[in-house]
Amino acid sequence: MTYKKANKVEDLKSVYLIYGDEEYLAKEALKRLRGLFEVEAGGDLDTEVMDAREAGARKIIDSAEISPMISDRRLMIVYGVDKLSKSEKDKIINYIGEPNPKTVLVMVTTFPEAGESRDAGKVKRIESSAIYKKVKQEGEALKFARPGKGRQKSVEDWVRKEFKKKGKKVTEGAATLLVQRAGTDFRDLANVIERVCLYAGEETTVTDEIVEETVFQSAFHGVFELVDSVAERRRDVSLLLLNRLISQGENPQNLFNLLVRQFRIIARVKALSHSYGRPEIASIVGVPPFLVSKCEMQARKYSTGKLREIFIEFKNAQMEMHSAKYLPGAEYQSLIMEKLIVGIIG
Repeated sequence: MTYKKANKVEDLKSVYLIYGDEEYLAKEALKRLRGLFEVEAGGDLDTEVMDAREAGARKIIDSAEISPMISDRRLMIVYGVDKLSKSEKDKIINYIGEPNPKTVLVMVTTFPEAGESRDAGKVKRIESSAIYKKVKQEGEALKFARPGKGRQKSVEDWVRKEFKKKGKKVTEGAATLLVQRAGTDFRDLANVIERVCLYAGEETTVTDEIVEETVFQSAFHGVFELVDSVAERRRDVSLLLLNRLISQGENPQNLFNLLVRQFRIIARVKALSHSYGRPEIASIVGVPPFLVSKCEMQARKYSTGKLREIFIEFKNAQMEMHSAKYLPGAEYQSLIMEKLIVGIIG
């Protein structure tokens, strides 16, 4: 977020505005900022998160004026500040003119949801707003935007860094191919990278061949679209995708392994959601925060009892996968996968 300039809590400015159309990068920046406070400033004891529309300007300002409990500074993250009325924004603007130096106030505008088209006009409206101009004077406005045309190289550089974080090297050709097929949306890319690493297993280098096998040009044909369609209980689409992937030469055992992993994540997210927020769940489970949101939605489609039944289905299918009774191995395993998917979805 601001760590090219500020590597310590005391170096941070008192007011920030986060805006743009690339939510994934913004969330990563907020994650790094919270990490900095956890290390240096007492973590959650001096961190507050709120929704601007629910809280209102008066509560936001009152909270920002509170002194830290155990550290030198507090962190306040306020979402949806762009949704406030003009009169409410005016109150925030007055605070920005004389902010509490003991509080780092981070205001986050709304970002496009997954699958929602980008609105360039919205970004321009934010940059012409009074609250943006005041933050530029007194603090710092940070824009997280999707790369424009001709900037594929910068996206490929980001892809390489993400693979490196996961302990893998990606060849130049594989990075280029991945971006060509998955696009330049960082949220989508992070999802694809997560899946590719799982598929690669113990391989330390992600090659063109691995990307070819896992990232299809059309999302309709994707391995991981099958996983999501099963988790979302879309029976007809799931069976169609399964048969198409098998006909393309996909290994049924690989599909089985990916399904097991997805439902393990769903089960853990469902259990943890009663006690933890999404950032904490993401850390515990070991997945990006945006995947927690998707898994929460998928988990709502299954009761705890149904999930127990599904894992029994997985156990039985695993045993049957290795006992080709009447048909050649791959063909028999394909039938087991069809039976498994029907059992999961119902």
